[in-house]
Formats: sequence, structure tokens, C-alpha cells
Amino acid sequence: MSTVTDNDLRELKDLINSKFEQVNEKIDSRFEQVDNKLNDMRVEIASIKGNQEGFSKRLDNLEFTNRGILISVVSGLLIATITLIVKFLAQPIG
Repeated sequence: MSTVTDNDLRELKDLINSKFEQVNEKIDSRFEQVDNKLNDMRVEIASIKGNQEGFSKRLDNLEFTNRGILISVVSGLLIATITLIVKFLAQPIG
């Protein structure tokens, strides 16, 4: 049987430490990638929210315009109907 010397134990310790450092570096790089992607997603979400507010304002303006057009059309039809009724019901003078 072979005996384990202090030098062998130091080499094993150094090897284990180097492997742990490599794994730690890989984990750190992955966390950095995830953090960067998360920041990008936050920026995109903020941009989408801004666009949504813009669309909401446009929709409100469009609803207001459509309501105004509808009121104008209905008013015009009522005035035309009243004018026709008055012309047909009014007796000719003369």
C-alpha cells in the first residue's frame, strides 16, 4: 500500500480549490448573463408600458371624435326629418 504524503494532500487540496474556483467563475458569469437579460427585459417592459399609455390616449381621442361625429349625424338626421315633416304638414299659403 502506498502512503499519502503531505505533498500529495497539498496537491489534492490545490486541485480541489482550482476546480471550485472554475465552478465559481462559471456560476458568476451565468449570474451576470441572467442579470443582463433581466435588465433588458425591464427596459422592454417599461417601453411597452409607455406605448400602452400612448395607445390609451389615442383611443380616448378616437372615442371622443367618434362620439362627436355620431352626435352630428344624428342631429343632422333629426333636423332633416323635422324640416320634411314641417314642409309636408304646412299648408300652402296662397
